[in-house]
Amino acid sequence: MDKISEVTVFTNGDSNNISTWSNVPFFFTENLISRGIKVNRVDLSPSPVLNTLYSRTWERIIRTIYKNTTYTYFRSLIHFLHTRLRIKNAVRAHTNSQLNIFLTFSFSSAGLTKTPAIQFCDWTYEHYIKYRENRQPDIFERRCIKREDSQIEGSNLILPLFPGVTEYMKERYKNKNIVHLGNVINSLHQVSNSQTLEKKPKSNSLLFIGNEKYAEGAKCLLQAYHNLKKDYPNLSLDIIGLKYSDFGSNFGDQLKDGVNCHGYLDKGKETERNLYYSLLQDAKVFVNTTPKWGAYSATLEAMYFYTPVIVTPYKEFVETFGMKIGFGCYCENNSLDLLCANIKKILNHPSYSTLCINAHESVKDFTWGEYIEKMLKTIKEKL
Repeated sequence: MDKISEVTVFTNGDSNNISTWSNVPFFFTENLISRGIKVNRVDLSPSPVLNTLYSRTWERIIRTIYKNTTYTYFRSLIHFLHTRLRIKNAVRAHTNSQLNIFLTFSFSSAGLTKTPAIQFCDWTYEHYIKYRENRQPDIFERRCIKREDSQIEGSNLILPLFPGVTEYMKERYKNKNIVHLGNVINSLHQVSNSQTLEKKPKSNSLLFIGNEKYAEGAKCLLQAYHNLKKDYPNLSLDIIGLKYSDFGSNFGDQLKDGVNCHGYLDKGKETERNLYYSLLQDAKVFVNTTPKWGAYSATLEAMYFYTPVIVTPYKEFVETFGMKIGFGCYCENNSLDLLCANIKKILNHPSYSTLCINAHESVKDFTWGEYIEKMLKTIKEKL
């Protein structure tokens, strides 16, 4: 492909908004624009009216049959057909676009135009159900998976964010253009190594980042924190993404004495964004040992801010950094004793600053600028 001057980027949400999908659409589009590429932004968010009507009717019926289903309006045939129509209209509106880029595996312009379609996402719907939910898809989910499969097979280039997902997709699909280009750090702030490295050794803050999906890891850390508090009275615990009420009444007494639940911090709001980054910069160690998935994006950000980490050895993290890490520890199955021992290990580490430097060095090249550069090079080579 010749020099790229104009593209259309389709996202589930407003790509102008820093808060959309862990900041990914914002960084993705802004880095294209910074290279002089015109970006036509198309928001494929579900219709609020249709979404409400569906959730109050058909979705309720489905949930009486399959209580654990993830099949919502977003996964429905109605939304699929409506979205395909919106994609068709967007393609007609942007006739000079050289590429249609979808930040999802669920939709593509394949079959609607000869303009090449690229898909960029973290994982497929089937992979999420089988790996994260550890079950087989129900009949409605299978129908959605079949629709998603058709979009993936019809696209010209597939860019999964994770190496394990890439191998999974290469085995599952006939599409030969499935390429892993690395991962990215979604940070608005440039880190200062001298200032950060000066603060870290003096810090007594344990940091957890994760929403309610990571509550298991947060509860284990909360218990570990109180066990350690006897020997480390100045220790504090900052939790981003969860409120005090998310822990339930059984943890009432433990949510005191140095525990700060900040809830969701919106990077689109200056005060919340500044608090988020100040907590990252001040943290002694980042901890999220939720089984199977430990807030990958937040972990990378913490490492970028010179923070040692304690995470579960989940597949994608291990495939990226290996089983032996020089910037923290692995902790399996939310073992309370092991977690306490690992936190102590980092708090008392004779070369703590080395752990901090190793963390930053391991991810310093995971910039959006580097990723977009590799993506554009791959497009020119393959399309």
